[in-house]
This record gives sequence, C-alpha cells and structure tokens, in this order.
Amino acid sequence: MTGLRKLGVYSFSAMCSVILIYPLVFSLLSSFKDNTGIYSSKIFALPDVWLWSNFKLAFQEAHIHYAVLNSFLYAIAGTAVTLFLGTMASYVLSRLNLKINGFVYIYFILGLMIPVFSLVIPISRMIGSIGGFNNYFVMMVLYGVFELPMTIFLITGYMKGIHKEIDESAVMDGCGPFRFLFQILAPLAMPAISTAGILAFFSIYNDLLWNVILITNRDMYNISMALMSFVGERGSAQMGPTFASISLTIIPTVVVYLLFQEKVEGGLSSGAVKA
Repeated sequence: MTGLRKLGVYSFSAMCSVILIYPLVFSLLSSFKDNTGIYSSKIFALPDVWLWSNFKLAFQEAHIHYAVLNSFLYAIAGTAVTLFLGTMASYVLSRLNLKINGFVYIYFILGLMIPVFSLVIPISRMIGSIGGFNNYFVMMVLYGVFELPMTIFLITGYMKGIHKEIDESAVMDGCGPFRFLFQILAPLAMPAISTAGILAFFSIYNDLLWNVILITNRDMYNISMALMSFVGERGSAQMGPTFASISLTIIPTVVVYLLFQEKVEGGLSSGAVKA
C-alpha cells in the first residue's frame, strides 16, 4: 500500500511539474519565433530561424531593462513599507489588550474582500488632486498600503500563537516596546513576515492596474506596461518580441523565489495563518 501511495504522489507531482513547466518552455521557444511560427500547429517545434533580434527589440522598443529595474524598485520599496507598518500594527493587535483591537482587525481584513477595481476612480482622483501622477514615492506608498491587509492577516495570526510569557520576561528585563518588537518578537515571527514579504513582492512586481492609471512617463513603466509596447493600434501584436521580453522578466522572479523559497515554505508550513 505504501508503494502505491508513493507512486500516486510521484505521478501527481510529475503531472503538476509538466503543467507548471509548460508555459515556461512555450515562452522560451516563442521568444525566438515570429507570429507565423508561434501560431502554427507545432507549438513546441524548434524555430526554423532563431530570431535573436526579438531580444534586441525587447531592449530597444520596450526598454525592458528599465522596466525590470522599475518593477524591482516598486516591489522592494512597497514590500518594505508594508512589512514595517504591518509588523507594528500586528504587534498592537496581537499583544496589546485594547478594546478597539477587534474592530481594527476586522477593518483591515475587510480590505481583502473589497474589489480593487471599485477603488480605482476615488484613488486616482485623490492622487490627481495632489499632483501625484508619475511619482515614484506615491507609487511605493500606494503599493505598500494595498498589501497591508494580507500582511497584517498573516503576521497577526502568527504572533497570537507566540506565548505571552515572553512579553512579561522582556518587561522584567527593562525591554521597551520597540526593542521588544524588533529584537525579540519580530525574529520569532520571521516565518510569517517572510511569507508576507514574498507575497507582497510578487504582487507588486506583477502589477498592471495602478501603473496603467497613474503612470504616463515611459521611463517609469514597470514590466507589465512595457510588455504592451508591442501591441498595435488595432490590437495586433508582435508576439516574438513580447515573449522575448517575458522570458527576460521571468529570470529575476525565479532567482528571487529560489533564494527565499525555504522561508516561504517554512512560513506556510509552520502555520502563518493560525489564530
């Protein structure tokens, strides 16, 4: 029975691997083809002519190198903002016995349920009223704030599972709230903080909505906006350069995930959402 169970697990894992690897292989092969080769029936066939010029167009027309840098800038800064604010808010919600904690926690969790598209008009009007279009600082703060609900949900749940005897010992040793949070509690909650950080990073890195609405300066485009450079006025697209750009942008995300995969998986398996 154990052998059959292992066979089932391995078969399921192999099937999932094929499903996940398929788009990567398709994107890589398509990055060397033209539209005719991409739309042909032999989608996994090697290109008749390897069009390295697609990658040249990715740099020249889409400025994909600047777009990757912008996406990293937005993602790193936004993640830092949401982790800093989210960790402090989670400390208050999980360790301090305030009467309004329950209301505040529900208020933040409601942010997970509100469709982001319902906020597009009021937020864009508010940002426009202060001249916040094409502004790096505004984008970083906006991204960080939008990731707060999930961050608070994950970190607060984890901190509630840490025994409060630690708080009493820290107070007896003369430890202040900020020192206790950042030197004692935050390291203990690092699995949840790491998980929240990775989720926020990839969410911001792949954003399209707010970049479309708030950014008109081509030099500030992120990856999603840069990929639209190959779409024509009537909806026609140069798919070869598009897939070349996609292949180039996949590499940084894979590297980031490989560097932090243990922290992400450790945070999820150790109960980052436990109450």
